[in-house]
Amino acid sequence: MESMRDTRRIMEKEIKKGSTPLRFEKISIDETCYQEIISREKFLEVLRYLHRVGEYKTYANKMVINNVYTYMRMNTPDFTRARSIFDREKIYHQMLRQEKKLQPNYDGDCYIETAKCIFSLPEVQWEKCRMQYKDEDTFGFVLSNKYILGLYKYCREARRDLALDQVKQENDKTGRLMGLKDVEVLTHCLLLDDVHMENNLIIAKLYGIFILE
Repeated sequence: MESMRDTRRIMEKEIKKGSTPLRFEKISIDETCYQEIISREKFLEVLRYLHRVGEYKTYANKMVINNVYTYMRMNTPDFTRARSIFDREKIYHQMLRQEKKLQPNYDGDCYIETAKCIFSLPEVQWEKCRMQYKDEDTFGFVLSNKYILGLYKYCREARRDLALDQVKQENDKTGRLMGLKDVEVLTHCLLLDDVHMENNLIIAKLYGIFILE
């Protein structure tokens, strides 16, 4: 996997080819970002929602192809966009196999984290991205595959840095989750089909399912 320097270089090339120059600004996490998953049934529901499969298939709009998911390349976690329902279901079933390997007991050991990833756009670009959709003013971004994967990598690196920068390594569950201390990461995904804007910033959610050891 390429370094962040290589990733930045690739993204700069993609901007020259026409990708909208969205820039990662920061990741936001606090104690309110965690919710315990109390049963396997709830875990399956959460996983189906994140992958837009099963009863959540109808959530899959045109933007769902931009979502980025963890998947297993042999025994090594990697990440990819899921361009079709077949891709999402394949990754979903991979995560089910991972859950069987990790064997959570759902008695205070399994949590979902919802982090905010915040992106900015140069002021001069906003007007270029303005468009109409269903007779309403909105914004549309042209993002190549490499650029989207680069944004995801920025989010993941920022999440790791946040864990490393934790000064107080609390031993309570929230502190361990925020610091990724004695934690198995079952999956991460960045859902770009569900974003909103605040004060000229674009906010997307990075989800993680963690199992405390």
